[in-house]
Amino acid sequence: MKKMNIVKSLLVAAVIPTLLMATSGSASAGTGVTWKNGQTGYYLLADKAGSVWDSDLTNDQNVWSDISNSDGSWNEMNAYNAQCLTGYYRQVYTENCNYGTDGTNWWERWYEISTSTGWKLQNRETGYVLDDDGHGNVYANSNDVGNSDHNQRWH
Repeated sequence: MKKMNIVKSLLVAAVIPTLLMATSGSASAGTGVTWKNGQTGYYLLADKAGSVWDSDLTNDQNVWSDISNSDGSWNEMNAYNAQCLTGYYRQVYTENCNYGTDGTNWWERWYEISTSTGWKLQNRETGYVLDDDGHGNVYANSNDVGNSDHNQRWH
């Protein structure tokens, strides 16, 4: 009986951290993250010049690293150009950044907010939401129209 209780305790100790990580508020932490638009199914990409768009391409241009900050925001660093996703009001692009924890300015930080239809990426500085026009153009929208707009949701 004592052996059984020890085994149960070890199982509980192993399962609880896993459950906590699975239910945490971030979309995905670490490297190898892709963001796929809820409406188009296209992936968020960046090039060496800092342009951002979405496309059905699947290569290293659509791979991002999620780096958490102490304020609950995330840096999205593109693996292809090693630059951070930046929102300057309606403009979205990548720029050189100090992508370590708390090393970026607020224009380069994004909140990853879980909704019933996907993740809303909201810029820390402006409050604007990452959006897609349905034709591959990515921008930030001051109006979050809610869960009914899949152009503003990412997976």
